[in-house]
Amino acid sequence: MQALFYAKPGFGPCCLLLLLVILAFLLPESIQHIFAYQRVEIASGEVWRLISGHLLHSNLYHLLLNGGGLLVIMLLHAGYQRQLALIWQLLFNALFISGMMYWLQADIQRYVGLSGVLHGMLFFGALLDIKTGKTGGMLLTLGILAKIGYEQYQGPDLQLSQLISATVAIDAHLYGVIAGALLFSVVLFRRWLQKKPIR
Repeated sequence: MQALFYAKPGFGPCCLLLLLVILAFLLPESIQHIFAYQRVEIASGEVWRLISGHLLHSNLYHLLLNGGGLLVIMLLHAGYQRQLALIWQLLFNALFISGMMYWLQADIQRYVGLSGVLHGMLFFGALLDIKTGKTGGMLLTLGILAKIGYEQYQGPDLQLSQLISATVAIDAHLYGVIAGALLFSVVLFRRWLQKKPIR
């Protein structure tokens, strides 16, 4: 197991994230309330909710769906990404999604769930697949964009909303994909600067 983590350094942050969301789910509701994204509380200065809200889930089905998604990302992309890069992805995605919801969607008073962050990680990984010539990168990218487009056109899935006892936050998925694309653009720009000759 230790050899696997040395060979696949990106597994560490993903496993830590999975552990955090499981532990957060086991917290009493009175404690979870302190960490959920809640617009009114954020406005009063409780800014940690911009990140911590993504670690919470509405019920067990919600947790299992996002936990499964995180495992898929681990298998697809975490194995060849650096630990620090993945941590930056997690933090940036969470802050960007929460920031966009706070800025653009005053109607969202409360939000919990990791799915938006996962969409950002998956899209970043898909773009990285294309950049490095890995098989399936273009197909995965198009699939994610098609899913986001369908969600924006069709609206939240009512059956899924019933399953997780919460409205599916399709805009969080959209913001996650935008965050992944922005972060990937920053990575490309940094690499371009590093290759640019100094004058």
